[in-house]
Amino acid sequence: MRFDGVRRIELHLVAAETRVESWDESYVELAYELHGDDVRVDSDLNGETLIIKEKPRRRFFNRLGKDSWAEITLKVPRGVTLRVDTVIGTLRAEGVRFDEANTVNGMLTLKECEAGRLKTVNGKIRAHLPVAGPLKASTVNGSIELTIEELEDDVEVSCVNGDVTLRLTDFCDAKIRVKKVNGDVKLVGIDPEDPVVGAGTFNISVSTVNGEVRVELV
Repeated sequence: MRFDGVRRIELHLVAAETRVESWDESYVELAYELHGDDVRVDSDLNGETLIIKEKPRRRFFNRLGKDSWAEITLKVPRGVTLRVDTVIGTLRAEGVRFDEANTVNGMLTLKECEAGRLKTVNGKIRAHLPVAGPLKASTVNGSIELTIEELEDDVEVSCVNGDVTLRLTDFCDAKIRVKKVNGDVKLVGIDPEDPVVGAGTFNISVSTVNGEVRVELV
């Protein structure tokens, strides 16, 4: 399916296996394959916003595994902004810009992407961001692995009963601020007495409650 004139995409997914990648065409291409009789994928172009919804008609799991789900492939022009909310399923993206990506009991893998907000509850997010900021990343009972090559603004990372690994390069000019309650924050390759990377231009705020945060200079 082809959609022209799209500037923003919203993905609302339950149990889907989704792949999103950027390309040099000016239109969005959507393809999907349904597994089982009790799932559907709906798409609606509202002005410049494309809304895609995938939802099994029944509960997503039986005792043998998935009941019904969809495999979705989405190709988007560079510069189109996405928001994704996924439950149970997996999403892999490359070269895409997210203003927000959320998962509950799912898995998000972002490669060479941009993101404004990342959030997981009982799920996992693994992201490689060439440039980041402003960015907020949070987890409750889940895990986030975040690699940032360069900063353009501040970053906030929060963790409740989960785990966060934040990897920074020498090009991330940041001052790291830490707040913890019954949690643990480890700085690797960074002086804990003077936690500054490069010129320290931007702030990276790290907070944890009963969780573990690891900040590495790579």
